[in-house]
Amino acid sequence: MIRTLNIRSKLFVMCWICFFASFLPTTAIAGNAARTNVRVIHASQGQNFIDSELRDLAEELGSVFKYTSYRLIKSKTMTLSNNQQGVVNLPNKRSLIVTPIKIGGKKIKYQINILKSGDQIFGTQILLKNQRSITIGGPKFKNGYLLFNISGAIK
Repeated sequence: MIRTLNIRSKLFVMCWICFFASFLPTTAIAGNAARTNVRVIHASQGQNFIDSELRDLAEELGSVFKYTSYRLIKSKTMTLSNNQQGVVNLPNKRSLIVTPIKIGGKKIKYQINILKSGDQIFGTQILLKNQRSITIGGPKFKNGYLLFNISGAIK
């Protein structure tokens, strides 16, 4: 009987520890910032061309997108805390807003918004594995389209 109470007491204490641990902020366990790099790319049809600064993406771009020319317009690296907005100014009064909304474990979840003259015209969320990237399509631009290559690394 005494042994049973000991086991039950230990189990009770362990349950309470787990319960209270679930309320700890995830940033206490996870990284608290993400080094975020955004490359703005102009993709179009025409002469075969890939910007030398995009060579690491050449295979991905060619297999996913059906353009023949890829020119780097802008590259911006930012260190962003959880829920901190990073802004990349785009052509034609547009802005790309990149916000890490969850940094933890081996992944970063971003909220991606595009604004035109201050009004949101696009919004999505992406989940990146640590030190990985994704390229997403954007709006029309000069006989082609803008693409955004977004990479993140937990600091």
